[in-house]
This record gives sequence, C-alpha cells and structure tokens, in this order.
Amino acid sequence: MDELFWIKLINEAIPFLLLTFLGLVTYKGFKKNQNIISEKEDLVKRYILFRGDKQARLKIYGNNKEVYQELLKNISDSWKNFKKTYDQYMINLSKNMKKTKRLLILFTFGLILNSGRLLGEEYYFFGLKSRFIVTLLKELSYYILVFLSFFLLKTQIQRFFSPKSEVSQIDREILFFPNSLSIDEEYESLYNEFDPINLKGEEDGK
Repeated sequence: MDELFWIKLINEAIPFLLLTFLGLVTYKGFKKNQNIISEKEDLVKRYILFRGDKQARLKIYGNNKEVYQELLKNISDSWKNFKKTYDQYMINLSKNMKKTKRLLILFTFGLILNSGRLLGEEYYFFGLKSRFIVTLLKELSYYILVFLSFFLLKTQIQRFFSPKSEVSQIDREILFFPNSLSIDEEYESLYNEFDPINLKGEEDGK
C-alpha cells in the first residue's frame, strides 16, 4: 500500500515539477524580452527627439556652410552611436530568446520522456483499455502549457525577427522624419547620450 502511494505521488510530482519549471522559464524569458523591447523603443524615442533638435539646428545654421557641415558630421556620428546601441538590444533579445527556447525544449523533452514512461507502463500492465485512454488524455493536457509557452514567446518577438517583418527597418527610417523640431535645454541629456562631444564650430556659430 505504501509503495503504491509513493509511486502515484512520484508520477504526479514529476509532471507538476516539470510544468512549474517550464512556466517559470516562460515567465522570466517573456519578462526579460519585454524589458529589452521597452528599452529599445525608449532609445528610438530619445533619438527621434535628438534628431529633431539637430534638424532644427540645420535649418538655423543652413547659411553657415562650416557649421552646417559640422552638424552633418555630428548627425552621422550620433547615428553610429545609436545604431550600435540599437543593434546590441536586438542581439540581447535574440540571445535571451535562444536561451529561453533551449530551456523550454529541455523541460518539454523531460515531459515527453515521463509521458512515454507512464503510457508504456499502462500499456504493459493493462493494455489498450479505458485506463490507457484516460492516462493518454491526461498526459496530452499537460502539453497545452507547452504549446502556449512557445506560442507566447514566438508572438512576442516575431515582428522583430520575421523575414517578412520590417519593424526594425521602419524604426530606423522614422528617425529621418522626426515629428518634433525644437531647441530646448531639456535636450542636454540626449546630447550626452548620442553626441557627448560638444561642437566647437556649432558654438562659434551661435
């Protein structure tokens, strides 16, 4: 009686633990992906403001060829700084997705092995009877969470990595058409991020 109890307990505990770990991996992976995506989007918004300020300065100093050329050079340099940070976010997103996917596959494989073991035992001792069908349906229900985990993560980042998706390209293209063109002291932090070196030529043109 005691042996039967422990066997049933182990049979119930194994899938429970595997699904618990699978759920935790999905949650942590999804949360980290979302943080990276949010930071990337914030970076794009900040750079749009920065570029808007630069575009305004280009209009103001358009008649001063030396300052104008210096501004263009700094726009190019700031773009390189932005692109480097932007690409790093995409790399981090890809790495986290691959890591999460590997762990999900690992726990799914463990779940499959356990299901195979239980179904093999049921078939060996009881054959293809109603008990085997009940066990089969019970085991299949566990894979709903597996399917949802993979589907959720795929949906979250598909728009960034799908061959048919142009989100990354669009993100960069809109930087050349900022909505706001203004000059204000609040842009100082943006200059520190994208253009940390003050322009001597620009200051001389003021």
